[in-house]
Order: sequence, then C-alpha cells, then structure tokens
Amino acid sequence: MKSPQAWNTFGVGQRVRVMHPVQGELTLYVSGRVMYAELWQQGRGPQVPWTPTGNTFYGFWMETNRFLLNWLNRYYVFDEMVPTSDVEIQRDFAPYARQFAQSDQTAEVHFTYPPAVWRIEDIGKFRIEKVEGSVLLDVRAGAVGRFIHAVGDSKRALAVEDYEGGAGQDVVWIGYQIAAEDVRH
Repeated sequence: MKSPQAWNTFGVGQRVRVMHPVQGELTLYVSGRVMYAELWQQGRGPQVPWTPTGNTFYGFWMETNRFLLNWLNRYYVFDEMVPTSDVEIQRDFAPYARQFAQSDQTAEVHFTYPPAVWRIEDIGKFRIEKVEGSVLLDVRAGAVGRFIHAVGDSKRALAVEDYEGGAGQDVVWIGYQIAAEDVRH
C-alpha cells in the first residue's frame, strides 16, 4: 500500500489486516466504505464557492467499531468514536481551527481534548461522494463537512468531522496514526 489510490481496492465484505500500534496485528472485516472528495476555495470569503480539488480519499468502517482513514499521505486507525455537537465543536475545536487557518496552516496550534494535548496537522472541507455497506454514522452521499486532523504524542491521532446542515452526525475520532504498510489484504 504505497499510495492513497491503493486503498480503493478494499471492499465491503473483505477482511484486512491492520498492524495496530498498541494491540498488534488485527484482522478486521470491512463493514462499510466512504469516499471523500476534498474541497477548496479559490479565494476567501463566504461568497467564494467550494469546489472539488480532484483528490479522493477513503474511509472504512470496520467490525469492532473501528474506522480506517487515509487522507493525503496520512493513515489512521481510529478506535473510539465520540458523537459531538455544533456547540461542543465551537467550544472545543473552532478557536484553534481558526487560529490555524489564519496562519495559512503553518502555525503550531495545540489544544487539549481528552485524553491528550493535540497539534493540528490539517483542516479543510470535504463532500461525501459515496457510501457503501453498513456504516457507524448517519452520513449519506452529498453531505458536506469540515474536518480537523490532529496528532498527539505516542502516535495518537484525532479527527473531527463537522457536517453542515444536519447532513451527518458530527463526530470526534480518536486513535492512532499508522503507516500505509500497516494495512494490507
């Protein structure tokens, strides 16, 4: 597994082996798959439309309520899903995301969210292009949301998915950053 495109070969109903940083090798059943389209703005401001960059990334809902995610050159295995709300996102994440955005995503921005202190790696916007199989969240094709990806010590990772207009369940994923080679058929 050398590139993000390689992840599109995992299908619903298949089993994959995941080298978990704490629990060792796990063989997990793919129960659902989501395809994300990355969105961007050609300028700033509320009137500037968000359009697809052409990049697509994959997430996989696994048995035991885990979620595998590939975004750009980053790979994650998330063990914990915490449903959240717009109010909690505004309180716990938005001030830090704005600070990171205002620096053109170059500042070292840290925040605390149990169980760790996190450093923001990336923020942005996405659209769900396709959903297949059984999924852990109420999400559907066409849903648009914002994301925050952050890392902590010991390869810990956090991802926030904040859906617009009730198009999906807002959620915080907590788990670990892994290497592409840590997931295979």
